[in-house]
Amino acid sequence: MNSKNRIVVFQLLTLFLISFILGGCSTSGGKKIGLLLHEMEGRWSTDIEYLQKYAKEAGVELIVKVANGNENLQLEQASELVDEGVGVLMVVAVNQNTAAGIVRTAHNSGIKVIAYDRIIINSDLDYLLTYEYSEVGKLIAEYAYNKVPRGNYVMLWGDASDANARLMREGQEKYLESAIQRGDINIIYRTFIEGWSNVNASHIMGRIIDSSDEKIDVLMVSNDNMARAALDVFDKKGIERPKVITGQDATLESCQSIYKNGQTMTVYKSTGEMAKEAITLASKILKNDKIAKPTGFVNNKRKDVPTFFLTPVVVDKNNLNSTIVADGMYTMQQIQL
Repeated sequence: MNSKNRIVVFQLLTLFLISFILGGCSTSGGKKIGLLLHEMEGRWSTDIEYLQKYAKEAGVELIVKVANGNENLQLEQASELVDEGVGVLMVVAVNQNTAAGIVRTAHNSGIKVIAYDRIIINSDLDYLLTYEYSEVGKLIAEYAYNKVPRGNYVMLWGDASDANARLMREGQEKYLESAIQRGDINIIYRTFIEGWSNVNASHIMGRIIDSSDEKIDVLMVSNDNMARAALDVFDKKGIERPKVITGQDATLESCQSIYKNGQTMTVYKSTGEMAKEAITLASKILKNDKIAKPTGFVNNKRKDVPTFFLTPVVVDKNNLNSTIVADGMYTMQQIQL
């Protein structure tokens, strides 16, 4: 190799090293956080708003990809985010049982994974940020029982493949077990609702009403969209509404319904608080800062995943102002529309 060629090669190597040092390799991720979202229905657009807000305040870029319920697409999106140079991956899994492939894809590039509100089963998951969903179920059951300690109940849970839905069922049934055994509470019907779908909830609610002559006193539903869909069935059929209709997520539409004496209650899980905690955790990972001690651990069938639990709050018409409005989630003017 002549001297001229040696100089060219040396210059190219120098440029490469400078680029590597300043820009970092694809596994370092710089200041990018990736978010894989399963869908946009319900609360999730609000989550994105808060996540983007706190990411901007933290000086990091949040790249969001939505899978629209397609688990294979979500795995492809994970690879795309790795190629785009994210340093941390947050995941709301389409399928918690098969999303381990997302964790492997991230770990192969040295990227840590935070499960956002939904655990990923059988994986070497790094962190979980969520609520104690058996406690959420208990809060719903406790509220309903305190209002209607004797009567006919219908219980509609979320998707059976979702661990959160199963935990909510567990919390509800455990709390009501004694009352059911005594005969104080009669369960007319209980079922999971595929996809947490309001369409499926409406369809099943119609079948329940058509197949039973018994008056329903409590409609125990595990999220707001399904609750409102089920409630609409009673109105369309001209049937007296249940005394209590429960929900979860504190969507604006359900808060409006609660204010107007439609849906009775919801479980408020502060979206802003969860988003802030998620961005804080992801930012510390990016900066290699010390991570706070987790509040507990959740076993995902492979390991005990370090978990940060947030606190859910029961909301009805009596405390809308002191919870939802006080937190800045919605204004009272929005709720009263």
